[in-house]
Amino acid sequence: MADFSMSKPIFSTKQPKTSTPGNIAYAVFVLFCFWAGSQLLNILVHAPGVYEHLMQVEDSVRPRVEIGLGVGTIFGLIPFLLGCAVFGVIALVLRWRRYH
Repeated sequence: MADFSMSKPIFSTKQPKTSTPGNIAYAVFVLFCFWAGSQLLNILVHAPGVYEHLMQVEDSVRPRVEIGLGVGTIFGLIPFLLGCAVFGVIALVLRWRRYH
């Protein structure tokens, strides 16, 4: 009978070592995805007739709200950049505390 043996155990008890730059890159990627998603939702909601067509609602009583590109950028990009800065400061503090 043939004997099959694995070079590495399937279930290891050691936890893999994580890298701080990899975690920071992942956090920035997630923040960017949230920002891009909010921009897409903003475009969808403010495109003329698309939202009403998707929701099948004809409501002329509701006031039309116009949000320009500058306002969307300020309320979308600024929180994204602030979130990146907060994550960066936290990562730097944790790295500094680990080596000192």
